Formats: sequence, structure tokens, C-alpha cells
Amino acid sequence: MAIPTVRNRLQSFCRDHKGAAAVEFALIAGPLVFLICACIELALVILLSVSLDNATDVASRQIRTGIATTGNTSLTVFKQKVCDKMGWLSGSCMSSLKIDVTTYNNFSEIPTTDLIKDGEFDESKFNFNIGGASKIQLVRAYYEWPLFTPFLNAGLTTLSNQDAVITSKVVFRNEPF
Repeated sequence: MAIPTVRNRLQSFCRDHKGAAAVEFALIAGPLVFLICACIELALVILLSVSLDNATDVASRQIRTGIATTGNTSLTVFKQKVCDKMGWLSGSCMSSLKIDVTTYNNFSEIPTTDLIKDGEFDESKFNFNIGGASKIQLVRAYYEWPLFTPFLNAGLTTLSNQDAVITSKVVFRNEPF
């Protein structure tokens, strides 16, 4: 009589699907949460990139039109103008932003490489040189952004501390002011 009871219980257990969804969710919960976090962080990186591009372009207009040459525009003042246009990051902008403004005589002289060497910014290469009328300018803005999602830095330029570097570059010829 004991054998039919064990058989009945085994059959009953095999037919019972209570808790199957909880087990399945437990198996996919980790990757699902990771993907959601990665999507949110990637959206923030894209938002930062668009904001930095816009802010760099708007602040560079003062160099292009000659307004920056008439006042006492320094690197700090220019950085503040870029940060003012990135309102949602105003708290950490000044400490995370690096600016390079360089003058060239012709477009073929403009370098295509970034100012990052061995996972660090090459501080000796940074300039703040507002050129004169009709000079060619390269304005580069670099923003350090800490990443929280593992493996997201594989597709981004990163520093040795694993912070992503969001870059914006603007090249233009100054107006004949």
C-alpha cells in the first residue's frame, strides 16, 4: 500500500506548477535588472553627449564672433559658460570638464587625436588660445562621467579610473572682427 501513495505523490508533484513563474523570474531577474540599468545609463551618456555638444557650440560662438576677445575671457570664464548651458549637471560640471582651445593657420594642421595618453589627460597639451580675426579654432571639451554598469565602458573612451570621457569638438574659422 505504500507504493501507490508514493506514486500518487510523485505524479501530483509533477503536475503541480505552482511557483514555476517565481523560479523562472529568479533565473532571469539578474540579467533583466542589468539590462535595464545599462539602458538607463546609456541614455544618460547620450543625453550628456548631446548637452555637451550644444553647450560647447554655444560657448564657442563667443570666440567665433570676437566677443571673447573684447572682455577678460579666461579658461575659467569659458568653462563656466559651457557649464551654464548644461544646467542639469551644474553641480559637478566645473570639476569634471576640461577645455582645450587652440588656434591653427590652416585646416590640415588640426590633429585628429584626443588629449588622452595612457589612460590619463595629457595636461601639457591643453591650451586656451583665443585666436584673432579669421583664424581657425579647435575647441575641445572633455567631460569625465563615472560609469556604474559593468562592461558599458567597453564601447566608450575611458580613463584609467574607468570613468568614461564624453568629448565634444568644434572647428571653425573666426569671423573677421
